[in-house]
Amino acid sequence: MASTLGALLGALLPVLAHATAPAYAEEPAAARLAARSLSVTPTVHVAGQAVRFRGNIGRTGRRAVHLQSHMNRPGDRWLDVPGTSFRTDARGDFDFVFPAPSMFKISYRVAAGRLATSSYLFNARPQEITLSLAGRDADLPFHAIAPLLPFTVVADTTPAVRSALGTPPPLPGRTVHLQERVGGSGWRTIDTGVTDAEGHARFRVEAPLLGQRVLRARQERWTRGRSAIGWYPSFPAYFSVLGLPDLGDLLGLDLSREAAARPVAPAPGQRVAARSPLRPTASERHGWGASLFDFAWERGQDLDAPPSKGTRLRGGWRDTSDGTGRAVPFNGGLVLQSKLKHGGVGDLGTTTATLRRNTQVRGRWEFRLQGHVWEGAGRPYRFLLELVPPGAPVTACSPRSIVVADVTMGTPGLGVGVRSQPRGAVWRRTLGDVRLAETPFNMAVEVGRRHVTWFRDGQPVATVKDARAQLGTRLVPRLSLVGERAEMAGAQVDSDWQRAWSLDRGRQVRSGAPLARSSYAC
Repeated sequence: MASTLGALLGALLPVLAHATAPAYAEEPAAARLAARSLSVTPTVHVAGQAVRFRGNIGRTGRRAVHLQSHMNRPGDRWLDVPGTSFRTDARGDFDFVFPAPSMFKISYRVAAGRLATSSYLFNARPQEITLSLAGRDADLPFHAIAPLLPFTVVADTTPAVRSALGTPPPLPGRTVHLQERVGGSGWRTIDTGVTDAEGHARFRVEAPLLGQRVLRARQERWTRGRSAIGWYPSFPAYFSVLGLPDLGDLLGLDLSREAAARPVAPAPGQRVAARSPLRPTASERHGWGASLFDFAWERGQDLDAPPSKGTRLRGGWRDTSDGTGRAVPFNGGLVLQSKLKHGGVGDLGTTTATLRRNTQVRGRWEFRLQGHVWEGAGRPYRFLLELVPPGAPVTACSPRSIVVADVTMGTPGLGVGVRSQPRGAVWRRTLGDVRLAETPFNMAVEVGRRHVTWFRDGQPVATVKDARAQLGTRLVPRLSLVGERAEMAGAQVDSDWQRAWSLDRGRQVRSGAPLARSSYAC
């Protein structure tokens, strides 16, 4: 009997051992990997808004995980996202919060060594805010008001002005400042409110006896729930006691509804090209090393935010507008826009963005540029990218500057050079085969002790070695969309990133076509 019982136990023990062992111990590799998962909520969000990443890395055990990003362009690869160190629990589950990226169609995944989840494709809604007279739409920037009577303006943070990109979600309780133009192009706050459940804020304003008040709304930073959403301004809006017809006569505009509804025609000769893949950069080709600063605009930064990459993480951007335009972060870049709607009237004045508190006398700078001309009628805008002394006056005729790009929108040709009123001279060359249009390209400049060299897509295209062309002063980048006080052809310029380097690394380049010297003139 004992021998029979022993034989029975001997037969059962392997079966019992197999039945009580952890299920994952005997699972094949394919089954263990099937647990990998990733979900992101909420699905509707704006850049910088805190979103929740939940899922499983595909292995049990506690381990460190991090985020990786992929831009989904030819030649791109998965890159680690800085500042994203998290941990799984014993089951391999993760649950953490991180700000949503700014760029459209960028993928994130969670990774740990060779393990990685499936990817999640982000398409953050762009921030937007409009300002209009209560009961009117914000399509046009001009509104008629009665003299000396109060009027109500509405700031809308959830407008459907970019329906193809999606309407931003409301953030109830967000602070909104009502600002008035001062000094011709700056802004001061005259009232403060908060958004309601629909994302609206209302303000009561006193009308002048004559003339107009030029206002904009600015939604402030939102950091609740570990969000990092930067402040964002509306386009300027004009509230005039003259009435719409009289205001149109003053500005030389046709403000009729028929004019506003005109279809947008492409600029003469304009070609709409597909977005290009990565282009060579001078910094990579010539070994400039680590950047001093890199404004990459990845996660909802505003104009006051410092650069997110580099060794000198300071500075921000000052924006000005003396017309209907604005400068804002958009889709992972810095954008200058002439008006809210791409078609119709109301493209006036000059808009600028100037870097503050990150200067160099000598060094290197590089920018990626892309342009859009929205209308075929009207005077073309001019785009200027310059290095200017800090605090230099906002003007299209800089007394001292290194011109990185000087373009008439919709027209072939890009000017580079140096302007020096103290030396009474201008050095200039025009690249006739360059067009600031839908296909982006890279422009860079190297300012050495005895030379200034310009690069397009990594290749040197111009050099000046005249000692009189050395400005010898600290410099910062300025981007300007230059218009007049008359109707212009609507336009936009995107600068995907703005970067700088010292002269410490890499070979300095003194080749490139020489620049012609002429007498200083505007």
